[in-house]
Amino acid sequence: MMCSFETELVAIERVAIGGIPCLKIRPKGSRDQLPTLIFYHGWSSNKEYQKFRGVSLATYGYQVILPDALHHGERNPIQYDDPKMMEVYFWKVVLQNVEESRTLIQEIVENHDGDPRRIGVMGSSMGGFSASGVFVHNSQVQCLVNFNGSCAWAKAEEIFRQSGKIPPADPSHLEMLAQYDPSQQKEALRGRPILMLHGDADSSVPIDCQRVFYQEASPLYKEAPEKLRLQEIPRLDHYITTGMLEEAIIWLKKYL
Repeated sequence: MMCSFETELVAIERVAIGGIPCLKIRPKGSRDQLPTLIFYHGWSSNKEYQKFRGVSLATYGYQVILPDALHHGERNPIQYDDPKMMEVYFWKVVLQNVEESRTLIQEIVENHDGDPRRIGVMGSSMGGFSASGVFVHNSQVQCLVNFNGSCAWAKAEEIFRQSGKIPPADPSHLEMLAQYDPSQQKEALRGRPILMLHGDADSSVPIDCQRVFYQEASPLYKEAPEKLRLQEIPRLDHYITTGMLEEAIIWLKKYL
Protein backbone atom coordinates (compact mmCIF):
# COMPACT_ATOMS: atom_id res chain seq x y z
CA MET A 1 0.00 0.00 0.00
CA MET A 2 1.23 3.47 -0.85
CA CYS A 3 -0.03 6.74 0.53
CA SER A 4 1.35 10.23 0.16
CA PHE A 5 1.14 13.67 1.64
CA GLU A 6 2.94 16.90 0.91
CA THR A 7 4.45 19.95 2.52
CA GLU A 8 4.92 23.23 0.68
CA LEU A 9 8.39 22.26 -0.54
CA VAL A 10 8.54 18.48 -0.71
CA ALA A 11 6.43 15.46 -1.59
CA ILE A 12 6.52 12.55 0.86
CA GLU A 13 5.48 9.02 -0.06
CA ARG A 14 5.34 5.80 1.91
CA VAL A 15 6.75 3.12 -0.36
CA ALA A 16 8.19 -0.38 -0.21
CA ILE A 17 11.59 -0.60 -1.88
CA GLY A 18 12.92 -4.14 -2.15
CA GLY A 19 10.27 -5.11 0.36
CA ILE A 20 11.56 -2.55 2.88
CA PRO A 21 9.09 0.04 4.22
CA CYS A 22 10.51 3.48 3.40
CA LEU A 23 9.66 7.13 3.26
CA LYS A 24 10.60 8.72 -0.05
CA ILE A 25 10.98 12.49 0.13
CA ARG A 26 11.54 14.56 -3.03
CA PRO A 27 11.53 18.26 -3.86
CA LYS A 28 8.00 19.10 -4.85
CA GLY A 29 7.41 19.06 -8.60
CA SER A 30 10.64 17.25 -9.49
CA ARG A 31 10.37 14.92 -12.47
CA ASP A 32 13.92 13.93 -13.39
CA GLN A 33 16.55 11.75 -11.77
CA LEU A 34 17.81 13.25 -8.53
CA PRO A 35 20.89 12.85 -6.37
CA THR A 36 19.67 10.44 -3.73
CA LEU A 37 20.57 10.12 -0.07
CA ILE A 38 19.74 7.00 1.95
CA PHE A 39 19.40 7.90 5.64
CA TYR A 40 19.65 5.08 8.21
CA HIS A 41 18.05 5.62 11.62
CA GLY A 42 19.46 4.54 14.99
CA TRP A 43 18.58 1.87 17.54
CA SER A 44 14.94 2.13 18.75
CA SER A 45 14.20 4.81 16.14
CA ASN A 46 12.42 4.40 12.80
CA LYS A 47 11.81 6.17 9.50
CA GLU A 48 9.03 8.34 10.95
CA TYR A 49 11.30 9.82 13.63
CA GLN A 50 13.77 10.91 10.93
CA LYS A 51 11.16 12.54 8.71
CA PHE A 52 12.00 16.12 9.72
CA ARG A 53 15.66 15.59 8.90
CA GLY A 54 14.68 13.98 5.62
CA VAL A 55 12.47 16.93 4.72
CA SER A 56 15.29 19.35 5.60
CA LEU A 57 17.72 17.52 3.32
CA ALA A 58 15.20 17.27 0.47
CA THR A 59 14.73 21.04 0.41
CA TYR A 60 18.34 21.26 -0.79
CA GLY A 61 17.51 19.27 -3.92
CA TYR A 62 18.02 15.68 -2.81
CA GLN A 63 15.75 12.71 -2.97
CA VAL A 64 15.89 11.20 0.53
CA ILE A 65 15.07 7.58 1.25
CA LEU A 66 14.38 6.68 4.90
CA PRO A 67 14.20 2.89 5.34
CA ASP A 68 12.96 1.05 8.41
CA ALA A 69 15.67 -1.26 9.75
CA LEU A 70 14.90 -4.82 10.73
CA HIS A 71 12.98 -4.98 14.05
CA HIS A 72 12.13 -1.27 13.81
CA GLY A 73 9.16 0.70 12.58
CA GLU A 74 6.97 -1.56 10.46
CA ARG A 75 9.41 -4.50 10.66
CA ASN A 76 8.53 -6.43 13.80
CA PRO A 77 9.73 -4.02 16.52
CA ILE A 78 11.13 -5.39 19.79
CA GLN A 79 11.48 -4.22 23.41
CA TYR A 80 14.38 -1.78 23.05
CA ASP A 81 14.56 -0.96 26.76
CA ASP A 82 15.61 -4.54 27.51
CA PRO A 83 19.46 -4.50 27.48
CA LYS A 84 19.54 -8.06 26.17
CA MET A 85 17.75 -6.95 23.02
CA MET A 86 20.65 -4.74 21.98
CA GLU A 87 23.14 -7.48 22.76
CA VAL A 88 21.24 -9.97 20.61
CA TYR A 89 19.99 -7.78 17.77
CA PHE A 90 22.27 -4.75 17.31
CA TRP A 91 24.75 -6.31 14.89
CA LYS A 92 22.05 -8.41 13.23
CA VAL A 93 20.21 -5.22 12.35
CA VAL A 94 23.36 -3.46 11.12
CA LEU A 95 24.40 -6.40 8.97
CA GLN A 96 20.88 -6.77 7.59
CA ASN A 97 20.99 -3.13 6.48
CA VAL A 98 24.24 -3.85 4.65
CA GLU A 99 22.94 -7.07 3.10
CA GLU A 100 19.79 -5.34 1.84
CA SER A 101 21.58 -2.28 0.50
CA ARG A 102 22.51 -3.57 -2.95
CA THR A 103 18.91 -4.40 -3.82
CA LEU A 104 17.70 -1.17 -2.19
CA ILE A 105 20.08 0.94 -4.28
CA GLN A 106 19.28 -0.95 -7.47
CA GLU A 107 15.55 -0.40 -7.04
CA ILE A 108 16.02 3.27 -6.13
CA VAL A 109 17.81 3.74 -9.46
CA GLU A 110 15.51 1.59 -11.57
CA ASN A 111 12.12 2.46 -10.10
CA HIS A 112 12.47 5.68 -8.09
CA ASP A 113 14.42 8.06 -10.33
CA GLY A 114 17.65 7.95 -8.32
CA ASP A 115 20.66 9.25 -10.25
CA PRO A 116 23.03 6.23 -10.34
CA ARG A 117 26.06 8.57 -10.38
CA ARG A 118 24.93 10.49 -7.30
CA ILE A 119 24.00 8.12 -4.47
CA GLY A 120 25.06 8.96 -0.91
CA VAL A 121 24.52 7.34 2.50
CA MET A 122 24.04 8.92 5.91
CA GLY A 123 23.12 7.58 9.33
CA SER A 124 22.97 8.36 13.00
CA SER A 125 24.18 6.11 15.84
CA MET A 126 23.35 2.53 14.77
CA GLY A 127 22.45 4.08 11.44
CA GLY A 128 25.98 5.49 11.26
CA PHE A 129 27.37 1.97 11.69
CA SER A 130 24.98 0.80 8.96
CA ALA A 131 25.77 3.64 6.57
CA SER A 132 29.51 3.04 6.85
CA GLY A 133 29.01 -0.65 6.03
CA VAL A 134 26.77 0.17 3.08
CA PHE A 135 29.36 2.67 1.85
CA VAL A 136 32.29 0.25 1.71
CA HIS A 137 30.26 -2.63 0.30
CA ASN A 138 28.70 -0.59 -2.55
CA SER A 139 31.34 1.04 -4.71
CA GLN A 140 28.79 3.16 -6.61
CA VAL A 141 27.91 5.12 -3.44
CA GLN A 142 29.59 8.51 -3.78
CA CYS A 143 29.94 9.73 -0.20
CA LEU A 144 29.23 8.97 3.47
CA VAL A 145 28.09 11.11 6.39
CA ASN A 146 28.25 9.42 9.79
CA PHE A 147 26.60 11.03 12.82
CA ASN A 148 27.69 9.58 16.18
CA GLY A 149 28.24 6.09 14.78
CA SER A 150 31.41 4.19 13.97
CA CYS A 151 33.36 3.16 10.90
CA ALA A 152 35.58 0.91 13.06
CA TRP A 153 33.28 -1.91 14.09
CA ALA A 154 35.78 -4.15 15.82
CA LYS A 155 37.07 -1.23 17.88
CA ALA A 156 33.52 -0.24 18.81
CA GLU A 157 32.74 -3.80 19.84
CA GLU A 158 35.87 -3.84 22.01
CA ILE A 159 34.89 -0.57 23.70
CA PHE A 160 31.32 -1.76 24.29
CA ARG A 161 32.56 -4.94 25.95
CA GLN A 162 35.21 -3.18 28.03
CA SER A 163 32.45 -0.98 29.41
CA GLY A 164 30.73 -4.07 30.80
CA LYS A 165 27.48 -3.30 29.00
CA ILE A 166 27.67 -6.55 27.04
CA PRO A 167 29.45 -9.84 27.84
CA PRO A 168 32.59 -11.11 26.07
CA ALA A 169 32.09 -12.21 22.47
CA ASP A 170 32.84 -15.65 21.12
CA PRO A 171 35.56 -15.86 18.43
CA SER A 172 33.13 -16.75 15.64
CA HIS A 173 31.20 -13.53 16.22
CA LEU A 174 34.37 -11.43 16.05
CA GLU A 175 35.50 -13.25 12.92
CA MET A 176 32.17 -12.58 11.23
CA LEU A 177 32.25 -8.94 12.24
CA ALA A 178 35.74 -8.50 10.82
CA GLN A 179 34.50 -9.60 7.39
CA TYR A 180 32.16 -6.60 7.23
CA ASP A 181 34.11 -4.05 9.31
CA PRO A 182 34.58 -0.88 7.21
CA SER A 183 37.96 -0.26 8.83
CA GLN A 184 39.15 -3.57 7.36
CA GLN A 185 38.08 -2.65 3.81
CA LYS A 186 40.96 -0.31 3.09
CA GLU A 187 40.89 -0.48 -0.71
CA ALA A 188 37.16 0.21 -0.74
CA LEU A 189 37.79 3.45 1.15
CA ARG A 190 40.65 4.96 -0.82
CA GLY A 191 39.87 8.54 -1.81
CA ARG A 192 36.09 8.31 -1.28
CA PRO A 193 34.56 11.21 0.70
CA ILE A 194 33.76 10.48 4.36
CA LEU A 195 32.49 12.99 6.92
CA MET A 196 32.22 11.95 10.57
CA LEU A 197 30.46 14.24 13.04
CA HIS A 198 30.68 13.14 16.66
CA GLY A 199 30.29 14.60 20.15
CA ASP A 200 33.47 14.29 22.18
CA ALA A 201 31.37 13.50 25.28
CA ASP A 202 29.31 10.77 23.62
CA SER A 203 28.41 8.24 26.32
CA SER A 204 26.70 5.76 23.97
CA VAL A 205 29.25 5.46 21.14
CA PRO A 206 32.52 6.85 22.52
CA ILE A 207 34.37 9.07 20.08
CA ASP A 208 37.46 6.86 20.25
CA CYS A 209 35.58 4.54 17.87
CA GLN A 210 35.94 7.20 15.19
CA ARG A 211 39.32 8.55 16.21
CA VAL A 212 40.85 5.12 15.64
CA PHE A 213 39.25 4.87 12.22
CA TYR A 214 40.39 8.35 11.24
CA GLN A 215 43.98 7.59 12.20
CA GLU A 216 44.00 4.28 10.34
CA ALA A 217 42.30 5.63 7.21
CA SER A 218 44.23 8.90 6.89
CA PRO A 219 47.17 7.35 4.95
CA LEU A 220 44.68 6.36 2.24
CA TYR A 221 43.82 10.03 1.69
CA LYS A 222 47.28 11.53 1.21
CA GLU A 223 46.38 12.77 -2.26
CA ALA A 224 43.09 14.30 -1.10
CA PRO A 225 43.11 14.70 2.70
CA GLU A 226 40.11 17.02 2.56
CA LYS A 227 37.91 14.05 1.61
CA LEU A 228 38.32 12.45 5.04
CA ARG A 229 37.11 14.56 7.94
CA LEU A 230 36.37 13.93 11.60
CA GLN A 231 34.66 16.87 13.26
CA GLU A 232 34.51 16.60 17.03
CA ILE A 233 31.83 18.65 18.75
CA PRO A 234 32.94 19.77 22.23
CA ARG A 235 30.93 18.65 25.28
CA LEU A 236 28.25 17.00 23.14
CA ASP A 237 26.73 13.65 24.15
CA HIS A 238 24.87 11.32 21.77
CA TYR A 239 22.89 13.90 19.78
CA ILE A 240 22.73 15.57 16.37
CA THR A 241 22.78 19.36 16.51
CA THR A 242 21.50 21.80 13.90
CA GLY A 243 25.12 22.76 13.26
CA MET A 244 26.02 19.14 12.53
CA LEU A 245 23.19 18.86 10.02
CA GLU A 246 24.34 22.09 8.39
CA GLU A 247 27.90 20.72 8.07
CA ALA A 248 26.48 17.57 6.51
CA ILE A 249 24.58 19.58 3.89
CA ILE A 250 27.73 21.56 3.02
CA TRP A 251 29.57 18.25 2.59
CA LEU A 252 26.83 16.80 0.40
CA LYS A 253 26.76 19.89 -1.80
CA LYS A 254 30.47 19.38 -2.41
CA TYR A 255 30.53 15.63 -2.99
CA LEU A 256 27.04 14.51 -4.02
